[in-house]
Amino acid sequence: MSTARSASPFKVFGATALSAMLLLAPPLVSPAAEGGSPLQTYLAAKREAIRAQSAQPATPIAIHAKVTAESRSGVRRLRIGPTGEFQYISDSGRNYAGYNLGAGSWDSLVGTLASSVADEYIVQAAEQNVPLDALDVVFTSIPERKSESLAYPNNLSYVAYIDSPATDAQLQALKRAVHEESSAIDLVTRPQQVSHAVVDYIHSDAARDPKLPPGLRDFITEEKRPAVLARQAKPAAGKDNPAEPQTLVARAHVEPRTGLRRVFLGKDGYHQQLHDSAPGLLGYGLAPTVEEHLLGVTGTCLTHIFEVQAAARNVLLDSLELTVDGQLSPRFGSNIRSPARYSDIRYKVRIESPASEQDIDALRQSVEATCPLYNLVKDEQKLEGSIVRGAYAEATNQAR
Repeated sequence: MSTARSASPFKVFGATALSAMLLLAPPLVSPAAEGGSPLQTYLAAKREAIRAQSAQPATPIAIHAKVTAESRSGVRRLRIGPTGEFQYISDSGRNYAGYNLGAGSWDSLVGTLASSVADEYIVQAAEQNVPLDALDVVFTSIPERKSESLAYPNNLSYVAYIDSPATDAQLQALKRAVHEESSAIDLVTRPQQVSHAVVDYIHSDAARDPKLPPGLRDFITEEKRPAVLARQAKPAAGKDNPAEPQTLVARAHVEPRTGLRRVFLGKDGYHQQLHDSAPGLLGYGLAPTVEEHLLGVTGTCLTHIFEVQAAARNVLLDSLELTVDGQLSPRFGSNIRSPARYSDIRYKVRIESPASEQDIDALRQSVEATCPLYNLVKDEQKLEGSIVRGAYAEATNQAR
């Protein structure tokens, strides 16, 4: 779930109403662009925005996100941007001591990759003047175990459903450009230099004030620890082997009049997310860019694994907050000669705990050794893509 500034209910309602209007309203474009489909009209406006941005010098973009483990529930709240303007909730299912209040990190990763690929197809179509009438990207991943203690989403692939009068050669050239230019594809297919997490450790009392309401340590010991130990228990002799990993799937639908990407997570699309473009590329400020969210998702995964490892190692936590920072080189500018790329990815975690400093450092090491998305970004993945002509069959019904 994503919300714009949550300072008051009025602002949330206003943003929701504005979002609905923008999904339906046509963008402001030049008269020359009129006459095509809504998405072709949007691409013409996007092309003009790219030209304007390409004429100005550009500087790297700072990305910042903060994740907080929310007290008694352990839910991970992701705040994106310097002021935390946009927020997402990441949660587990009930079988892992969660409440299914938001998508998990693995599902969110696949969703952000679907959205980022869709966004890059739009940008490259605008640049190359390739006409598109509809675009949906279905992204899938089959998780794979790398070791006894580490598994994460890989076997990455997508299908881009494109309704377009363009030739096959034009669409294949479009696909090549997407794979060459996409910062998200580069992030997951090329090994990244990622820092060790810096820990800001605050020692808390071993005994909590009994007048205080239950907090994070109660969640860790009473709910997360039993769920973690149950997962770690080895199957008894004669029991069936563990089930094969389930395929992760997400679909990003491009709203033709605005370029906003509505993302449906999982086969049932139960959780949904919204991504916007950057302000200089026809963004409306309704949702974060997918580049911001993609890096933020790695932070929600690290925060969850801190909870998991604390439960497994019986380390009490009274508060847990993680920040992730990085830089993204700009896509366009008069001084730009190479594609946008992530760099200087670093994490900092603030922990309040009665455990010793040595126990907290051991906790950090175990987290980095077992965190799925932290290691996915550090490793090299393969990603395949294909194009299917025609509008996605369920786009009209599911997008309503």
